Amino acid sequence: MSIKFIKSYNKNTPSWETCLENFDNSVLDNDLIKHNCLGYFVSHRAHTINQVRLVLEDLRLASAHLYMNITAHGGSNGNHFDQDDVYFWQAQGRTRWQFDSGYEYLLEPGDLIFVPAGVYHNVIPLGPRIGISMSL
Repeated sequence: MSIKFIKSYNKNTPSWETCLENFDNSVLDNDLIKHNCLGYFVSHRAHTINQVRLVLEDLRLASAHLYMNITAHGGSNGNHFDQDDVYFWQAQGRTRWQFDSGYEYLLEPGDLIFVPAGVYHNVIPLGPRIGISMSL
């Protein structure tokens, strides 16, 4: 399987307000929150956002995580690979996706990228951003 990029897959993305409320509910419920560096957060309840539920149904997926950078100077997970196939839907802001193969993609709100398990990639936030990672 190879990387697939779909420009403007679904422009009905959740707003900053919706995602921040979702994140706040995760905090209030003591859900797992990952915080690797300045202003970078990952929470595990994105599947409860209405727009995300519709995309999960469309792609026949079950799990969704919220990735958020609230500053242009925060990082992400660095160069890494995932154990599972992952779909990533850009909700707000922009990210640059770099792959060891030399390919690069610029994701804007509504764009979707599919990354097979085991493919090294680096996600670079280009300012405050929100993205939704989805898998089985």
